[in-house]
Amino acid sequence: MERAGLEQLLREQMPLALAMDVRVALADANSIELTCRLAPNHNHLGSAFGGSLSALMILAAYCRLFHLMNGQGHVLLKSSQMEFFKPVHEDLRAICGPPDPREAQEFLKTYNKKGRARLTLVSEIRLTDGTVAARMTGEFVGREEASGK
Repeated sequence: MERAGLEQLLREQMPLALAMDVRVALADANSIELTCRLAPNHNHLGSAFGGSLSALMILAAYCRLFHLMNGQGHVLLKSSQMEFFKPVHEDLRAICGPPDPREAQEFLKTYNKKGRARLTLVSEIRLTDGTVAARMTGEFVGREEASGK
């Protein structure tokens, strides 16, 4: 699924992404990059709200798995762990790189056979200087659309 399609999906299907003004800056085999302005996502200290950082990292991983699934099926978050290293005083940028190729291959094999599979993904909030300000590790589930489970 290409950048414009992912952005449309986020903005139409997830009200939070619209409220945060999330944009898909990049969507290819190597990276998913989401951005949003600091202004609608700041806390009382003027830095990025932790919930906005968390949501943006989750959305980046969600897009990564949806991209891997060629825009088909559903993506669900099973569990996640957040780490916050530095406050963010600039526009937000979350990056989710590709999963390990063997794990991606196993995910697709299981997904195609059973209609459901799990994959662990890592997203980061990166500052303009490249510093990692936050990291999310999450276990995501991909399932076929027809599945009601």
